[in-house]
Amino acid sequence: MSHNRPRNQLILLAIVTVLLTVVAALLNRSDRAPSDVAGQALLPGLAEVVNDLDAIDVVAPGGEVIQLRRDETRWRLPSREDYEADFARVLELLRNLREARLVAEKTSNPEWYARLGVKDPGDADATGRRIDFPGRELPSIIIGQTDPTDAGSYVRRAEEAQSWLLDRVLEVPADPISWLERSIMDIPAEDIAEVVIRHPDGETIRLRRAGEEGSDFVLMGVPEDRSAGPVWRRTTLANGLRALQMDDVRRFALPVPDNAVGLLFVTTDGLNFLVDLFSDQDGHWAHFTVSAEPEPEAAPEADEQGVARDGADATEDSGIELADAAVHGVGKAGESSQAAADADAAMASTDDPTAAVATDAVEPATDPAAERLANAVAVDARLSPWLFKIPERRYEDLTVRLEALLEPVGEDD
Repeated sequence: MSHNRPRNQLILLAIVTVLLTVVAALLNRSDRAPSDVAGQALLPGLAEVVNDLDAIDVVAPGGEVIQLRRDETRWRLPSREDYEADFARVLELLRNLREARLVAEKTSNPEWYARLGVKDPGDADATGRRIDFPGRELPSIIIGQTDPTDAGSYVRRAEEAQSWLLDRVLEVPADPISWLERSIMDIPAEDIAEVVIRHPDGETIRLRRAGEEGSDFVLMGVPEDRSAGPVWRRTTLANGLRALQMDDVRRFALPVPDNAVGLLFVTTDGLNFLVDLFSDQDGHWAHFTVSAEPEPEAAPEADEQGVARDGADATEDSGIELADAAVHGVGKAGESSQAAADADAAMASTDDPTAAVATDAVEPATDPAAERLANAVAVDARLSPWLFKIPERRYEDLTVRLEALLEPVGEDD
C-alpha cells in the first residue's frame, strides 16, 4: 500500500497540471485575432473627433467618477473646483487611445473578467478603470491589467463580451490627485535675493543672498553669543520654492488662520512671493500672493560664518521660472509680456481677423518696472485663488525656527 502512495500522488499532480493548463488557455488565449480584426483600432472614430473632445470620465474601481472637462484654455477637474489638469497626462491618454490597436482575442466569459481586470468598475471585485466619453458616440472601454510580458493592456469595450490584448500599455490613474497639474512653481535659490519668516509669536528670521551669484545666504541678526549654523540649512530654506509640488488643492477663502506662519521670498528680479502656511486636519497648506518690487535690492557681503557685514553688491536680474510657464505666459524676466501676448494669440480663434491684427500690434515692454508688474500680475492670477496642500517635509523646512539655523560661537559651518 505504501508503494501505491507515490504513484497516486504523481497521478494527482498530473491531473492538476492538466487542469491548470486548460484554465490558462481559456483565460489567456495566445492565438492571434482573426485577420479581419487584427490591427483594428480600439476606438474607431476617435481620430476624427479627438481634437474636439471636451469631456472624459474615468470610472475608478468602486464606481468613483473622475471628471475631466475642457474649457476654452485647458482641461480641468470639477471635483477640485475646476483646477487645471495635468495636460501632458491627458494628452498621452488621448494619443494612446487614438493609436491603440487590437492584437489578440482573450476571454469572452464574464466569469473570467476579474482575472484580466476587465470587469465593470462598479462591480464589487473589479480592479479596472472604465473610460466614458460623455456626449460622444464612442464606446466606453474598460482598461484592465497589463499582460505578464508588459507588452500591452487587457481591454474590453463595455457593451461587448469579447476582451482583447492591446498593442500598448494604457496608464489610467484611479485617483483625482494623479490627474491634477501637481507643479506649483520652480524657483531655485540662485534666483532668490531674500527670505523672511515671521512666526505668530513674533520671531523673525531673515536670509539675504551673499554676493551677486551663487546660492550662498547670510543669516541676519545673529545673536552675539551665537554663530550661523551650517550653510546647507540656509540653502534648504532658500530653496523653499524649488520644484514645489502639491498633494491636493482647494479654493482659498479668507481669513487666514491666526496661527499661520508668514514668509516672504524676494526674487533677484524683484518679485515678492508672500506665503501663508498653516496646518489643519486635512494637512499642510500654503497660500501665495505675488507683487512686484520697484527695484531689486542689492545683496550684502558676508563673513566666513555667514553673518552679514556692511557693504552691498548690485545683483543681476537672473529671472524666475514657474512650472508650465509656456501655458500660463509666465517666463523669465523680460519675456513675460510677450509670452502672455503669444499665449493669448494662440488661444484666439483664427476665424477672427481682428485677433491677428491686435497681436501684431503688441510690442514687448521695455520698462523693467512694467515687466516686473506684468510678471507679478500673471503669476498672482494663477496662484492666489488657491490653497495648495504641500508635503509635510517641505512645510517643516519652510517653518523652521531660528534656533535650528544657529550654532554656539566658534563652531564651523
